[in-house]
Amino acid sequence: MYFTVEEIRSLNDIISGLNTIEDEIEKERFLNEHIEDTALFLDTLKKLNKKKIPFKNEKPLTQKEDGEKSLYQEEEIYSILCKKSNTEIMQEYSLADLKGMYASVYNRKPTSSYTKERIISTLRNRMHTMKRAESFGMLAEARKKEGSV
Repeated sequence: MYFTVEEIRSLNDIISGLNTIEDEIEKERFLNEHIEDTALFLDTLKKLNKKKIPFKNEKPLTQKEDGEKSLYQEEEIYSILCKKSNTEIMQEYSLADLKGMYASVYNRKPTSSYTKERIISTLRNRMHTMKRAESFGMLAEARKKEGSV
């Protein structure tokens, strides 16, 4: 099957029109005017998985752009988090800087909804988790030494 530009524009007009209508009765009337089988149309739209739609010029998620090298080392980020409060970090670093820190720790960009506060909180939680794990490791080593002495 092959969709023409005209058919795609018609589909776009129907979807755009449907998205602008607030009243359910108006939506039903609109669908009945523009669609032959509304149940089939709605079922087809529900099956659409937007995450699997390919986009032109899209790069694979695992591939980093040339300019997207890790600017921060994990130890450097942890020292910043230890030395400064959240408000100091927010004033000193831009959102782009914090996203760079996040990307260097997690090897992926944060979602667009992440704010400065959320990125800092996420990085702090990771730091605390790593310190906790390190402490458990040191505790286990201490127990081994006590048992062998």
